[in-house]
Amino acid sequence: MREPRCADPARRDRAAPAESRPRDARVAIVGAGPVGLSLALRMRQLGSRAELQVFDAQPDARAALADPRVLALSEGSRQLLHTLGAWPGEAATAIRQIHVSQHAPGLSSLPRVMLRAEEAALPALGYTVRYGELLGALQAAARQAGIAVRYASPVAVREGPDCVRLCPAGQTDDAAGGADARAGDGQSAQDFDLAVLAEGGAFHNQAQRELHHDYGQTALIGQLRCDRAHEGLAVERFTPDGPVALLPRGADYALVWCVGPQRARELLRQGADEALRSLESLLPAVCGRALELQLFGSYPLGLNARLRTRRARTVQLGNAAQTLHPVAGQGLNLGLRDSAVLARLLADTDAAGLGAALRRYDLARLPDRAVLLGLTDLLARGFTWDLPGAAALRAGALAALSAAWPLRRALQRHMLFGWRA
Repeated sequence: MREPRCADPARRDRAAPAESRPRDARVAIVGAGPVGLSLALRMRQLGSRAELQVFDAQPDARAALADPRVLALSEGSRQLLHTLGAWPGEAATAIRQIHVSQHAPGLSSLPRVMLRAEEAALPALGYTVRYGELLGALQAAARQAGIAVRYASPVAVREGPDCVRLCPAGQTDDAAGGADARAGDGQSAQDFDLAVLAEGGAFHNQAQRELHHDYGQTALIGQLRCDRAHEGLAVERFTPDGPVALLPRGADYALVWCVGPQRARELLRQGADEALRSLESLLPAVCGRALELQLFGSYPLGLNARLRTRRARTVQLGNAAQTLHPVAGQGLNLGLRDSAVLARLLADTDAAGLGAALRRYDLARLPDRAVLLGLTDLLARGFTWDLPGAAALRAGALAALSAAWPLRRALQRHMLFGWRA
């Protein structure tokens, strides 16, 4: 396979004298989802001179707007999106309290941890918003900023010593025949100084990465109505089969119910009343009585992450870098923080300075990624361990966290705004 080599920079800038300013970097963003668009918007907002192109495999801008998935965004993510002019506003539901506990029938005392926005002097701890609503707000902000997205453009990335080449998917390097070669659909292979991959897919569709673990759990997605108004309450309930999360969404709760694959199939086959009774037996009293349950679908859960998110002139963001268990809802929040830091480091960087900027990015994002990868993995596995005394040990840890306000405050702040060295 022939390695791509960048076109001669002097030829590209032939009109400029040799002593003119350094050449602006050419940056490709592959994926126009929330992480990719937030990176492009932040670079424009910071005045980046980079030649920026955004590619997406979706047929058009409307293709994903109907996506019904409910996202949990931290207060830190809200602030990042608000500064980009891409916060969906009234479409979001505020999370003002988070109730954390475990379901352990063998224990007489079940401590819980309650996190409150007023204790952190914040308007909310987080928000829920439908994926399509968030994406629509980002697309509108991108159009206003003059950022064009090339839809229906699936691309393959070929990395060489001097550049990265983006070819239309299915076209080989040999077929490309240089930076100006044309594919059958009229698209050309193009050379860039940096490619940012922000299109990762779901755990069960990904190639295996260095950090990989199948949790043997399936997430059931649905909606739950209770007889008590949630008033901004979110619930994280740890059970021996996996966590159950209730997220306030409108007047009801969005549900993420993690169970074994066989149990998930049984619940999806059962009638709504029987599944509702099974769920209600797991929930804390703070929710009130469960009245109505709708299950929409399911997906398998696992950890699939890269040790390093950068390789030479390619950087992975979001699900392209790490797919996490949904416990604590940290996946998209981590990707948005990654994109904000990368944009800041690229803003004042020309083509010649990319290497140094990317090395700073590696160091800046290592603490946040390492801690959250370890923490979500521990929570996903630790509350399912069926060892003698394990439930009592977990109960003791929750009781200690509930009693120790400084520790609880530190954990809360880091989950909202990221871990720093």
